[in-house]
Amino acid sequence: MHLPVQSGSTRVLDAMQRLYTRDEYLERISWIQAARRDLSITTDLIVGFPGETERDLEETLSLLEEVGYDSAFTFKYSPRPNTPAVRLGDAIPDAEKVRRLAVVNDRQKQIGTNRNRRHMGQTVEVMVEGKNAARGQWIGRTSQIKVLNFTVPEGVDLKTGSYVNVRVTGNFPNSLVGELVAGESPSDQKRATIN
Repeated sequence: MHLPVQSGSTRVLDAMQRLYTRDEYLERISWIQAARRDLSITTDLIVGFPGETERDLEETLSLLEEVGYDSAFTFKYSPRPNTPAVRLGDAIPDAEKVRRLAVVNDRQKQIGTNRNRRHMGQTVEVMVEGKNAARGQWIGRTSQIKVLNFTVPEGVDLKTGSYVNVRVTGNFPNSLVGELVAGESPSDQKRATIN
């Protein structure tokens, strides 16, 4: 589930002319997190918006922690023609925007690694996207759109677009690592999970 927020500060959201507050956004997040299945939540964030203070940045960092995003697409603010923000000027120096972006990215990297750790040992269904011959791995995506790089036994060839079961054996901030579970079709594995 991709739900852009842009900032964790209600004050900055108002300056951006967003039609929601931090609390309203968190209410929507709570609806998503109440789902009966394990969902991944991703977002978009902008740092260095005109007038953003250190406190506003801290509110964005606390939102990252509170929500526990699986990943975030992060950007430093830059003026865009024909937007209301262009009239605000761009008072925050570029070096400070770079620093803030690094702080947000470092925090999200830690959160993403912790979020991906929950998949360790799980067998997940993966849609095969291709092969990375240089690494000797296949590349696929889980139902949560997570990249999963996995190995297969010698002589096994997979078809792009097919679905296979993969056991997760490792994790990184933005991807998972695993190995093909042989002898079981995805539907067999689902039945085993239900029973």
